[in-house]
Amino acid sequence: MFKLNQTKSLQLEISSYCNAACPQCPRNINGGSTIPDLPLQNWSLTQFEHVIKQFKNSALELIYFCGTYGDPMMNPHIVKMCELIRQLYPSCKIGIHTNGGLQYKGVYRNLAKTIDFCAFGIDGLEDTNHLYRRKVNWNKVIENAKEFIDNGGKAIWDFIVFEHNQHQVESARQLSLDLGFSNFNVKKTSRFLNHLHEYVSEIDVQNNQDEIEYTIRMPTDESFINPAYKLIKTTNESYFKNAKISCNACRINEVYIGCEGLVFPCGWLHDRMYGDKIKQHSDHKILIQLFDQIGGQSFANVFYNDLSSIVDKLWFPKIQQQWKTIELQRCAVMCGDKMNLIGPQNSEITYKK
Repeated sequence: MFKLNQTKSLQLEISSYCNAACPQCPRNINGGSTIPDLPLQNWSLTQFEHVIKQFKNSALELIYFCGTYGDPMMNPHIVKMCELIRQLYPSCKIGIHTNGGLQYKGVYRNLAKTIDFCAFGIDGLEDTNHLYRRKVNWNKVIENAKEFIDNGGKAIWDFIVFEHNQHQVESARQLSLDLGFSNFNVKKTSRFLNHLHEYVSEIDVQNNQDEIEYTIRMPTDESFINPAYKLIKTTNESYFKNAKISCNACRINEVYIGCEGLVFPCGWLHDRMYGDKIKQHSDHKILIQLFDQIGGQSFANVFYNDLSSIVDKLWFPKIQQQWKTIELQRCAVMCGDKMNLIGPQNSEITYKK
């Protein structure tokens, strides 16, 4: 595992709030109600400054606002946070990933002058985007993206492919060119691996009353399917006991900090924290045991402990120890030597490399 002063990429979840209800997001129940135990909060400017100043002796090249449970554009301080980064780390790239359907044009206008790129998660066209990006208004997304682009911002279109939108990939690609997007990325989603690491080819989408409204399915076009699913179907316990971990966070020297301040190598471990289904899985129980071994969650929380202690001494080394016995299945699934879901999903993504 790398040391704090070697950190090149920093991913921050500055909000756990979201305007959307994407069915395969861990923050809600199949597109319906928000999971009841999720801590809902926005970082304050004071908290943000406390965090990023701890990287003053690092090799930071990118600060990326994304997250596991929330959309960074929900944080009312997003513009001031980006301006603060620019002051403290003038040569560091700044990026944001958002569904694009929130805030107003002035925010995107100001961000265009400050950040290096904004990746918009747009999964279809006007008649399909809302099927996955539930509660996101298409016209608002396009309005915000155009405002960002027209003011000199580098916009990226990330397109997750499903059965219902696979026929629109090329039309969306052309629209991205017409609007002035700099890149168009096709994502072969890893989300048809459910919370218990079981392969499913479809998911029933629910409303807040737990009523099924419709079903989203894996694409039928093989070129859009994550090839790692073929391995998942034949995986047994022996893989998890013998897999070799090639941690992507270690490869790019990335630190991830969640909405409540918990620090992980990546957000894929953060999504093992909340929700009734997640808590049924051994990964959640192991993480809780590991927290106990270092003195409790506060010792892995940047708001209660120094990052140098968390990354260099206590928490990250404890996670790395698990790779010898592969007790954390999440690591074997996402960054294993045979079953690597992240590589194919993000094969066209260049802004984090």
